[in-house]
Amino acid sequence: MVKYIYIILACAVVSLSAFVAAGHTAPPKEQAVALRTIGHELLLTGGDTTSRILPIKETAPGAFEIHFEKPIALNPDALADIVAKQEKAGLLPSGYVVEVHGCADGAVQYAYAIPIEKGETLPCLGRPLPKSCYYISISLKQDTQLAWLSAGVLPLFLFLGLRFYKKKPVGSPTEAECLTIGTAVFYPQLQKLRVQGNSISLTGKEARVLHIFAQAINEEIPRERLQKEVWEDEGVIVGRSLDMFISKLRKKLQPEPGVQLVSIHGRGYKLVVE
Repeated sequence: MVKYIYIILACAVVSLSAFVAAGHTAPPKEQAVALRTIGHELLLTGGDTTSRILPIKETAPGAFEIHFEKPIALNPDALADIVAKQEKAGLLPSGYVVEVHGCADGAVQYAYAIPIEKGETLPCLGRPLPKSCYYISISLKQDTQLAWLSAGVLPLFLFLGLRFYKKKPVGSPTEAECLTIGTAVFYPQLQKLRVQGNSISLTGKEARVLHIFAQAINEEIPRERLQKEVWEDEGVIVGRSLDMFISKLRKKLQPEPGVQLVSIHGRGYKLVVE
């Protein structure tokens, strides 16, 4: 059940990541249209209805340049409003840097970054730039919500899932995997017996024999049952083999006070715990 919960949670995080991405970052083609729209509206605010916007340049992943055919008069207030409108339309992410460069030397004539700190305003508003040759660079920031989801939550769920299903260390079995024999503790799946603080390894057959006794303490176990359940799948049952394993288990349980593996002549054995 828990396995499926982890799978569902992981799928939910992936779906949520996709939803956030879809809500904050438009596909590349739509972004290109948004950038051309910014250039077009800037021309219109300057009264230019005939000049062309040159092809959008992508200088690096998430970094773009808008170039104009002719010099323009640029108003920072209008630039900020036009770019913000594309952001609100979901065509640009909620974080970006806008820079206005002079064509001659590439020097930055005006710049601002979004988002801004609470209580602050955009710089140099109300100060139009003189008509000249400019190009605009816009660098889009990765959405922080998406980064947090993809780089934080999903690996966390995967890590927890792996930790949950990772095979438990031999030295630290859980209570659900053990049986008590007096004060001794028997771990059937691990084939371990802890007696007086010491860990004793058991063979596969020793563990199977002891498991039968540990589930029926102070009860007589017929020899036939032990032979059938432990040796029958091998096709050959050897009577002396059972006696040998009983002897080995006696020695391993010997340090445990009040615990005896006794023989019942002609019938079977009993694990006696006082």
